[in-house]
Amino acid sequence: MSLETALDLHRHGELDAAERAYRAHLAEAPDDADALYLLGVLRQQRGAGDEAETLLRQAIARAPDVARYHLALGGVHMHRGDEAAAAACFEAALALDPNCAEAHGALGHLAFLGGDTAAAEQRFRIGRRVEEDDPLILLGLGNVHLARNDPANAAKFLTRAAERRPDDAAIQTSLGRAYFEQGAFAFAEQAFANALRLRPELSLARLYLARAKLRQGKLEEARAGFAALAEAGTQPFGAYAGLGDVARQQGQVVKALKFYRRALALDPAHPGAINACAWCMEWLGDLAGAAQYLATGLEHAPHADELRRPLAELLERLGRSDEAARVRGVPGA
Repeated sequence: MSLETALDLHRHGELDAAERAYRAHLAEAPDDADALYLLGVLRQQRGAGDEAETLLRQAIARAPDVARYHLALGGVHMHRGDEAAAAACFEAALALDPNCAEAHGALGHLAFLGGDTAAAEQRFRIGRRVEEDDPLILLGLGNVHLARNDPANAAKFLTRAAERRPDDAAIQTSLGRAYFEQGAFAFAEQAFANALRLRPELSLARLYLARAKLRQGKLEEARAGFAALAEAGTQPFGAYAGLGDVARQQGQVVKALKFYRRALALDPAHPGAINACAWCMEWLGDLAGAAQYLATGLEHAPHADELRRPLAELLERLGRSDEAARVRGVPGA
């Protein structure tokens, strides 16, 4: 069977038939670097990373000057979480082909994962000079703007990415986040639903889907989503905080406090969970208990100004003005 026939099967998603065809071709032409590369890509798609690496290294040994072979090997390393090895492969691909948009995009994603949004953006913009509408580069730029709390510009890149690659769950998830941050909760809900249709295991998309439903007043649907996450033990902080928000909107303050406490136990320094617990205690009439939540929270997060002001106000209401002044940082208090 010809390599072209095997590749056509691969492109149409007939992976079993494509694999048989690649292996049959290699039985006749064991030194065909392209066939080794393509079978390596297919084995990586099927989760066989070790075999994929072996095949790709064999392809590189036979044709070391082909950039896409190094690019594919970098993808294997990146999937494993070996970012240094992945970066070396992507740099090798660029040394062979400086116009390899995929390599620029991959290095941009590695920089983003490392927290360097400036370097990530630079890589993505270089890649766009080569291929303006590469969907993974557009995804990267969208994520950079999300990290900078700029959802409007993020949505511009992510919408275009989704148009180019509508079946990419990561793009749909980021697009949903951009809509969510702009308050377009119905659009966010649709994007997260799209992501989960493609990859049902994405717990972050499931958490945001429940949040989007909560923001639209779909309380029972939101509660079911948060409860499923809590039961599965995935996204537990967000799940418990979400269940608290649902109970709070339903006027069930005691139940809300129970869930907020569970969230706070997972992250004792989270200002949102601390404030939520304090609000419940204040609503229940226990001002001292509310103040204690805020004071303990400040011990865990001493720079959280969003806890300092409400604590000082509660202390004033409790007649503890000197303590309130110290919390505010008034000189001489």
